Amino acid sequence: MKTPDLFKKKFTILQEISSAIVGTDNISLIANLMLDLAVSYTNAEKGSLMLLNERDELYILAAKGIDQHFMRDYRVKMGEGIAGTVAMNRYPMLVEDVDKDDRFHGKKRDHYKTRSFISCPVVSREKLLGVLNINDKKDGTSFTADEFELLTTIANHAAIALENAFLVVELKSKAAELEGINKKLVETDVLKTEFITRISHELRTPLNSVKGAIYHLQQSDKIPGTEREEFQAIISGETDKLIKIVENLLDFLRLEDETRTIKKAVINVTDVLKELSDSPALKAALGRKGVTLKIKTHDKITDVVGDRVKALQLFSNMLEGVCHYLGQGDVIEVSVHEEEMVTVSMKLSRAIPESIMHYFYDTSFDFRAEHHENRVKLYLARTAAEVHRWKLTVANEEESCRITLAIPKSTKEKVEAFVNKSMDTFVEFISELMDLDICSIMLSDELTSELTVKSARGLGDDIVKRTRIKFGDKIAGWVALEGKPLFVEDIETDPRFSKKSIPQYSTKSFMSFPLKIDDRVIGVLNMNNKKTSVPFTVRDYYIASVLSERISQFIKLTYADNCKKEDITKLITSFNSLINPEAPAAEKTGPGRSNPVP
Repeated sequence: MKTPDLFKKKFTILQEISSAIVGTDNISLIANLMLDLAVSYTNAEKGSLMLLNERDELYILAAKGIDQHFMRDYRVKMGEGIAGTVAMNRYPMLVEDVDKDDRFHGKKRDHYKTRSFISCPVVSREKLLGVLNINDKKDGTSFTADEFELLTTIANHAAIALENAFLVVELKSKAAELEGINKKLVETDVLKTEFITRISHELRTPLNSVKGAIYHLQQSDKIPGTEREEFQAIISGETDKLIKIVENLLDFLRLEDETRTIKKAVINVTDVLKELSDSPALKAALGRKGVTLKIKTHDKITDVVGDRVKALQLFSNMLEGVCHYLGQGDVIEVSVHEEEMVTVSMKLSRAIPESIMHYFYDTSFDFRAEHHENRVKLYLARTAAEVHRWKLTVANEEESCRITLAIPKSTKEKVEAFVNKSMDTFVEFISELMDLDICSIMLSDELTSELTVKSARGLGDDIVKRTRIKFGDKIAGWVALEGKPLFVEDIETDPRFSKKSIPQYSTKSFMSFPLKIDDRVIGVLNMNNKKTSVPFTVRDYYIASVLSERISQFIKLTYADNCKKEDITKLITSFNSLINPEAPAAEKTGPGRSNPVP
């Protein structure tokens, strides 16, 4: 192909891709457009655009000339086959004759007429998105270097278009999530008013009875003994009812509050269900009703994000709650399967009364003293599912009932949960090593770019939840903006601050270090209040600088595209041994060398 023709084709491709980026955020449409361009400009019969899924497998998102049934079921692991090899190496390949190419000796290559193909990784910002493959030229000849260059151009710009589409989809998802949260807040405000009204009514009824009985007793000293005893019985009975209402109310509010507070981590549903089957409380509840529990699981279920304790309580409350409506000889079958989501299915051998179904869906709870404990359990199970953002569905099926819990899979959420959990480990380790009362790790929010507290020791929960600091604001914000550590021996005498001691700090000395991935600041490590109430020393600074570097390395490794779970586990296990106060890396920095203050 002549150079002017090649240039013209590239220019046309860029125009069409630019239109795609601006015109739509539909990932499927973009994928098909990119594939159409690739097939058209290389004169090919077949092609596919494969994306990387949650299991590090390549699946076909868009294809031309390939059987639909083959598309739906085809999966390739990293390093397997031709596409898996290209994905693992992240290097585009032009092969004129695969049978004569030593790189692919023994690799599977079915469903193709010719021996020539082009395969290009789709990579954006060092992150592998997928692989673009083109096969079988219409004229039966091999693909040329010019066509290889064209396909490489398409793959590079496809990465940009897809990455933009992914970001837009994520932003829309976040916007919808925020809208949902706002709606929940409005609903909560309304429900709070209704709840207070209901409770007021429940309390007022026995109080009026007590007040009336006392009034009659006070009106005359000549009330017959039988009537006096009757009024006293009213006072005693209504007082007991009041006590029961208040106790139930407090228990309910405590349980609901505990249910709505979750600490996310990476969990395995199979492991949770295995632990559930060994629960003495659940066994006792099922035994009293003569109900048999059968749990079918397998070990290949993908990990999800959630609070392990709350997830265990969710399943336990659900099973104990529905158990009340079952009888001798009934069976509950629990199974787990995985497709786009991890789905937990509970099949009951008997239908649930329709009057109870609303407890699975209502956002309110009509609190009354006569409510059975099992109804509270169903409500709490529903609330726990809602807080986790897991989809709960319940439906009677003739003479049985099926309860389904759909749990989304998200690599990003898993990484964030793992990082958050690891930050707790690091904060505890640093606090003990440095003898600190107060220590915190703040990370930058991806959407708002504000610093939020991911883990802290010595700070109240309200402070942790409320704190959001913009880059440049306050001390942590300055460290994040400048990307430099800050070491202050006495904040009151430091001309840069001229601040009086902050009440929650027993010392006037503190240290703050930026956490970086390459040259980009992604968080801040803060240290205050040594237990000995003495200022931080230069030696403390050296140790803390090494700690901040290690944490930064951990975060970088965790967010790396080729990150493996075993790599992270190994890093955490060896974290203690990696911390060496005398390490050369620590000696390169310090208050006198790195100019850590502005």
